[in-house]
Amino acid sequence: GGIGIMNIMLVSVTERTREIGLRMALGARPGDVQTQFLLEAVILSLAGGLVGVLLGAGGALLFGALGTMRTALVPLSIPLAFGAAAAIGIFFGYYPATQAAKLDPIVALRHE
Repeated sequence: GGIGIMNIMLVSVTERTREIGLRMALGARPGDVQTQFLLEAVILSLAGGLVGVLLGAGGALLFGALGTMRTALVPLSIPLAFGAAAAIGIFFGYYPATQAAKLDPIVALRHE
């Protein structure tokens, strides 16, 4: 999942090169751009984590109700899953965010 997030974020940086250049030309610092893209990667990762938690809990409840398996939902597993999702978003979003922050505003504005 993390590699998919990194690929999506790299495509996003490429498609939004002019926007990044405009923001930087208007005064955004490289750290601002990096924070924006890191936040987007974390949000994307947390959305995937939410879907995973909901499907996992639903599946556990379904298997438990059908009597196919004994299942238990451990409350601690939910914050751990979201923590892992956030860490994956930060780790795999760091490279694309850094690439976005390194763009030269003039070159980025000329990008087609």
